[in-house]
Amino acid sequence: MLRDLYAESATGKGRVALISGPGATGKTELLRAVADHVGAAGGQVLSAACSRAERMLPAAVMGQLFNSVPLPTEVMRRIGAFIDLGVATTGGDADIRAVHGMGVELLDIARNRPLVLLVDDVEFADETTLQTVLYLQRRLSAAQILVVLTESPQPQPFNPEFRAELTRQASFCNIQLSPLSEAGVTELLRGWTDDETALALTPAYHRISGGNPLLLHALSEDRRAAGPTDATEAVVGDQFRQAVLACLRRWDPAILETVQGLALLDDYATPALLARLLGSKPARVRWVLNALTTSGLLDAGRFRHPAARAAVLHDPDPDALSGMHARAAELLHSEGAPAPAIGGHLLAAGGLAEPWAIALLQDSATHALAEDRVDDAVESLKLAHEMCHDAARRATLTAMLADCQWRVNPAAVKQYLQSQRDALRAGYLSERHAAALLRYQLWHGHPEDARETLRYLRDARQQLDATTVAELDGCAPWLRLYFPVAFAELEATPDATAATTPALSLSRADGALAWATPSLTAVLTDGVTDEVIARAEQVLGSHMLVDIGPGSALCALQTLVHADRLDQAVHWCDVLGAEAGARGTTTWHAVLSDVRSHIALRQGDLPLSERFAREALDAMSPHNWGVAIGSPLSNLLLAKIGMDKLDETKALLKYVIPDAMRDTWFWPLYLRARGHLHLAGGRVHAALADFETCGQLAAQWGMDLPTLLPWRGDLAQVYLRSGRPDMAREMVTEQLSRPGADNARTRGISLRLLGSALDVKQQVNTLRQAANLLQESGDRFQLALALAALSSAHYGRGEFNTSRVVARSAKQLAKDIQAQALCRRLLPSGDAAGGDEADPPPEHEEMSRLSDAEQRVATLAALGHTNREIGKKLYITVSTVEQHLTRVYRKLNVRRRTELSLGLPMDAPGAGLLAVTSSGAERSWSQWEPAAVQAS
Repeated sequence: MLRDLYAESATGKGRVALISGPGATGKTELLRAVADHVGAAGGQVLSAACSRAERMLPAAVMGQLFNSVPLPTEVMRRIGAFIDLGVATTGGDADIRAVHGMGVELLDIARNRPLVLLVDDVEFADETTLQTVLYLQRRLSAAQILVVLTESPQPQPFNPEFRAELTRQASFCNIQLSPLSEAGVTELLRGWTDDETALALTPAYHRISGGNPLLLHALSEDRRAAGPTDATEAVVGDQFRQAVLACLRRWDPAILETVQGLALLDDYATPALLARLLGSKPARVRWVLNALTTSGLLDAGRFRHPAARAAVLHDPDPDALSGMHARAAELLHSEGAPAPAIGGHLLAAGGLAEPWAIALLQDSATHALAEDRVDDAVESLKLAHEMCHDAARRATLTAMLADCQWRVNPAAVKQYLQSQRDALRAGYLSERHAAALLRYQLWHGHPEDARETLRYLRDARQQLDATTVAELDGCAPWLRLYFPVAFAELEATPDATAATTPALSLSRADGALAWATPSLTAVLTDGVTDEVIARAEQVLGSHMLVDIGPGSALCALQTLVHADRLDQAVHWCDVLGAEAGARGTTTWHAVLSDVRSHIALRQGDLPLSERFAREALDAMSPHNWGVAIGSPLSNLLLAKIGMDKLDETKALLKYVIPDAMRDTWFWPLYLRARGHLHLAGGRVHAALADFETCGQLAAQWGMDLPTLLPWRGDLAQVYLRSGRPDMAREMVTEQLSRPGADNARTRGISLRLLGSALDVKQQVNTLRQAANLLQESGDRFQLALALAALSSAHYGRGEFNTSRVVARSAKQLAKDIQAQALCRRLLPSGDAAGGDEADPPPEHEEMSRLSDAEQRVATLAALGHTNREIGKKLYITVSTVEQHLTRVYRKLNVRRRTELSLGLPMDAPGAGLLAVTSSGAERSWSQWEPAAVQAS
């Protein structure tokens, strides 16, 4: 169209073209294209760009036009004089002499060749320039002049008279620009990339930019800066945000202010509410929204992309923005908007001195917590707490704040313990918040304060709501188990309310545990029933994660674990873990990972236990774990010991253990793991001390149950290592007599240790029973240890082929759970271990000096067989036995028969190392042992 207009003007029929369109739709670029075309065609171009700042400067734009190209000196002298006349004019009116003079000069310049005047943003032109344009327009019928003007829409037109006069002339032509269509976007993109990529990017680019050329160019720059990316996705970066602001700043400041209000109110922005926020009129706001929609910045009055809204929100001065947020909060509250919509504005404004503000922030925090926006909830509660001066309400806000932060950062709750205890004493704390305070006090090692809170809850039993009662009832066994010292005083002084207070009436029976809520207790002392399992699963399946409460959930999970319903426990850990991950509750995720690590230990899956324990410790830092750090540390220690990663376990002992952990069940768990590390490293006396301390604490706290803490079996391993099998038998026999010891896994581990302490003639049957029970329990690690011990027993009886077959089964199990090194040390020889796949362990180096025949004789002699018995077993004469023994004494540097065991691998460091369970092998022992052996 402009090329045609220029061609027409070159014939002496001058024209005026006004290019209208919203900001950043390509008007300036179009003027440049016209200038290039005219220059190539031999015409003359004078150009100028108007500015809001120079609007009141007389003849400023005319000065730009005449100075845009070199003109004769005489012409410039006359022009200067006319401009001076315009400057001398007062009141903003144009001097008619200046207008006439400059108009005549332009007509003279156009006599020799076509002249094109280009004026960008004419709405900001001074009065003298506007009158000169109109002067020319009235004389264009015989002039080679084309005047091209551009304008952007304004909420309040600056020069309505000028536009009216301009448009009524016959020479006038209006060109309306709009954002690019999808086809236009594709064409533009083809200039930057290949056709396939252009077509793929077009939908995203058009959706985000609305076809606005400035925004399209910015998106292209962001994509180029980002490097290789998905061909169908636009990259929205800093260039795009800057382009949005640049586009808005080209217009009236009122437009930018309106857009800022729109960004602030977001979904609640209506023309009426925006007008009230800005102190403007709804009609003016509607005009701005329509103009921005036309430019492509908005779509139906809303931002096309969150980055555009973010750019607008970050542009104002912080103080001004804070004031806008305060006004927005008041407006939305007066309109009855929901609390979450107002709370964000109150936060951004730093609060309001309004009576409704505190309650609204509290409601906003509740909504944020329900949507798992913990950080937003914390910020709302902190601000409400700062604004509140009522002691009772501040206590409630602090309790809510502690509940929020507990989910992601338990260590942060410590700062509230003192004030919450004071609030409890003053009667400001609700029973539900008191129950939560009890959890915080126990977790962070404040047993004295916890006892005070427990007394309060016991006395307030009749006033507790049903939810709080259910949580306390459900978690009582777990609290009593893990925090026995905190409950000691209450147990020593029962009162009349105890019989009606299931959650708090904790007592001992028969030296073990007994609670009014029986699930976990029944499993530990009386065995498993369908009713107990159903009750545990009902707790886990009836509510959402945050509704169950950590005490109730952990108690139910522990019930399943100690009932050896490990598959069900894993299922619920996975269900709760998925919810914890989705809701961002870091504390729950860490605790459930710890439970999964313990389950994996009981399944004998050492690598899996190690992974989950590490995950638990990585999810929360040690100071966030509080006294419970002992649980994941214990699991990780035991897993690494079982996998023979002793060097790595030393670093774990450097963790700082809270002193308060010594008053919790986590302490004996940690001591037991540390004792096994000592035992694996050959520090027998240190292991003995740790195991004995475990036993003392278990007895002192009324929790002497082998299912919970098999400390007697641990001591038996120490005695076996020290050459005191009688003491080992005594420990294991006593362990088997304890309540709950008939559990398949516990009994299997006990029989394995008992078999190792018996005479060689009695070992096989006992170890075979142990293997069957451990097979049933599914603990693959303990089964591998039992098979290794059984292999040694067969070897000691001279049943070498059977020993080799059983050893290979043990070795395969050990390989599956990455405990090969430990299992090799347990086996009687490299041959029995299944061949020469690996070098013999260090403890077998002494045996390597002996011949095969000498090894067999020495082994049987060390096991207590007489020379005659050895001869019968090996089908050799007594004389031959004596000759072999003489050579064995010399090679092993021993002087008598009783010293043989010192040079032979009769037992392994770490034998029977762990007492943990699992769901592993599904075959019965009869499939592990050859038919010939069973027949015998």
